[in-house]
This record gives sequence, C-alpha cells and structure tokens, in this order.
Amino acid sequence: MRLATFTLFGFIMICPVCAFPQTTLWDVAPINKGLFNIGIAHGIRKNCTSIKANTLVGITYVWKLIGHATDAGFTIKETRKFIDNDAEKEILRLRVNKYLLSLGLNPKKSNSLCDLGKEEIVNKSQIGKLLRIN
Repeated sequence: MRLATFTLFGFIMICPVCAFPQTTLWDVAPINKGLFNIGIAHGIRKNCTSIKANTLVGITYVWKLIGHATDAGFTIKETRKFIDNDAEKEILRLRVNKYLLSLGLNPKKSNSLCDLGKEEIVNKSQIGKLLRIN
C-alpha cells in the first residue's frame, strides 16, 4: 500500500498538468476579445491609407492583455510565444476576415475599410482607440 501511494504521489509530482486539460489564451475572454480588436484595427490600418495606428494606446492595450494572461496563470514567455505563433495568427486572421465579410466589406480591397475605421474612431470604440486619422 505504501508503495502504491508513493508511486501515485511521484507520478503526480512529475506530471502535474497531465490530469488537467491545458487551456489556451483563446479561452481567456478579455484576451480573445482584445486580440480580435487588435486584428480588426490592424486590418483597417493596413488597408486604409488615411488611418494609422495609435501606437501608444496600442502598446498600453497589449500590456493590459498581458496582464490578463498573467492573471489567468500564463507567463509572459508563454503569452509572447502564443502571440508570435503563425498558426494562432492565422486563426485570428480568419476570424477577422469572417467578421469583415459579414459586414459586407472586402478585407483585401484597398481602402474598403476606411469607413469602418472612421466610424470606430468617431464612436471611440476600443478598435477606434487603437487607430487615428492620418
């Protein structure tokens, strides 16, 4: 009995996360929404020559998201790895494109997102705060 208890305890100590499913940053609601907002703002900025990034606000926003990730138990290194991951970027790109298409906008057409960007800036939405008129 002692051997079984010791073996079980040893297994738990060696592999503590094996018993629980690992979550991703997409499962953290503020980060999911925040990355979506950044993705939309990036798409607008990239396709509309009259709108630029509001860099200081953007940097502050990213650090706020990193804070949410830390609160959820992710390290800064894990968060950075997630954000830099090409597969995760593609997931975000597909979500943003699907959203823009649902609005009747062409995310690949030059200047097709300007009206949306200007509307977001005027409404002072989180997306609008990440942007500025050039």
